[in-house]
Amino acid sequence: MKRQRLLPYRQAVPAILLFQLITEFVLQLWMFGFSRLSMLLLASTGRVAVTSGDFLFIFTSWQGLLLLLLALVTLFLFTALDVNALVILCGRLLRGEKPSVLLCVKEGLLSLRRILNPRGLLIVLYVALLSPVIGFEMVISLTRNFYIPKFISSVIRSNPLYSAGAVLLGTALFAVGVLFIFVLHGTLLDGMTLKESGRNSLRLIKRNRKKFVAEILRFLLVVFTVFAVFSAFAVLVSVLSETLSVPSEILIPLTVFLLSCLLSVSFTLFVMMMPFVTLKITALYLTFQSGGEWRYEKRKNRKSPLVIAAVAVTAMFIGLSTVLISAFYDDFFPKKVTVSCIGHRAGGSEAPENTVAGLDAAYALGATGGELDIQRTSDGYYVVNHDDDFGRTAGVKRRPSDMTLEEVRQLRVDGEPVPTLEEMLEAARGRLTLYVELKGATADRQMADDAVRIVREYRMEDSVVIISLKYDLIDYIETTWPEMNTGYLAFASFGDTASLNCDYLALEEEAATSETIDSIHSKGKKVLVWTVNDEEDLRAFLRSEADALITDELSAAREITREMESASPIERIVDGVFRMYSFRNA
Repeated sequence: MKRQRLLPYRQAVPAILLFQLITEFVLQLWMFGFSRLSMLLLASTGRVAVTSGDFLFIFTSWQGLLLLLLALVTLFLFTALDVNALVILCGRLLRGEKPSVLLCVKEGLLSLRRILNPRGLLIVLYVALLSPVIGFEMVISLTRNFYIPKFISSVIRSNPLYSAGAVLLGTALFAVGVLFIFVLHGTLLDGMTLKESGRNSLRLIKRNRKKFVAEILRFLLVVFTVFAVFSAFAVLVSVLSETLSVPSEILIPLTVFLLSCLLSVSFTLFVMMMPFVTLKITALYLTFQSGGEWRYEKRKNRKSPLVIAAVAVTAMFIGLSTVLISAFYDDFFPKKVTVSCIGHRAGGSEAPENTVAGLDAAYALGATGGELDIQRTSDGYYVVNHDDDFGRTAGVKRRPSDMTLEEVRQLRVDGEPVPTLEEMLEAARGRLTLYVELKGATADRQMADDAVRIVREYRMEDSVVIISLKYDLIDYIETTWPEMNTGYLAFASFGDTASLNCDYLALEEEAATSETIDSIHSKGKKVLVWTVNDEEDLRAFLRSEADALITDELSAAREITREMESASPIERIVDGVFRMYSFRNA
């Protein structure tokens, strides 16, 4: 059986680096024009952004339909350059050619003609939207961080049936990705149609399944080993700081230096992972397609100026970060935690939800506020409840809107009565800020008017923020009563989100990037992050630039705050650097 002679990975690095620079420039240029045109289209509808609570216009106006078309074109363009052109480049490199990177980029763009069909659309949607969610590495840079919002995933995890369904669906989609992993290779490298290439991919995987799995596992083992070795530096430094009496003026710069090296390696792995995975898969395709064994062909390795420049820039980054962070240690790693906590549904998991007891628990645990949900009864009163009915909390599957206040007063939530808005205002007076969410089917302008009226009657305008997932209600309140504090709950947005007409923006965790928070603050608004419950996320957001976070885990948040504020200088560095690395800055 013929042994295929393929180029070693390290010799492909210069060409891949140049490819990354060129495609990044082209794609950023496109995104600049796309964002400007999108903002003009939004402005023509009287909007500054499109968000999760204000998206229906996309399907009901020509501006929205044009935005949708532009978004689809953008997905195809990113697929053409991030995936197709990269496959073409890898195929030529592995075959021993000396391809022109610009020519591969051009061919990637021209390859759009081959995927502008229903099968191609399915491939693009899989690569852009499904791959990031299920962890399949064939992704595009535009949607690399695409996710299922945690408020949805937490519901899925809490229900065994939903969890099992999600696992089965994810497994099935991942299996589809593996079975058709060579579909683009056959089309781009060997001129097959997508239909022919799909059948060919199934045949290759079936015939070579054992070798395919073994090679992929070996590849991943090498990657994780490299990362693990450098990660051990952080652990080593932390241990040494606890056991050796090293002066802080030596230990702090040393710690920063080692962790800067770790971040550089991690960033390199992140940037080069997709190209190297594509290189590996392309090598397997060429081998399986020819029916031969394969080995790397040793060649004289010339030092590339581009690689040398990349190494020099990395070394400069490590040196500058070591000097700057060591000099401004307290600014980079502050001892005091300034982000406050708000009890989700009054007191989170510390007490029955949406009750006066919950507010008492939140106050006792040092929270600065409590978030609660109001709905209107059939006789026009406002009671506190999150779900559409009282089935989960009080065991009665009736909607608040179908009950009178007197009927609601008979209910108990783990022994606690269902409170009215007025009772919650009285319980919070002088102690907590209330974040009152207009909730459910009765969340309308009447509710907005009544909520404002009740808050003003209690003279608590300064200690209440009215929030909602419905942007039109928040815009209405902010326009009609600008003296009221308002907040918009958004888990997805596009456009100038910071210019939305409100005082607070409450962002779902994954949307609360450093860039977004800074943008909102620059417009004089405050940022809430919801709903932060995991320990890792609590650590990240308690050290972020957000103003407050909404959480069910007030006790854990208080304990983590105490732990972080009592940490040693080295622990603060290790914690801070890993937080900056893991915190979603993309």
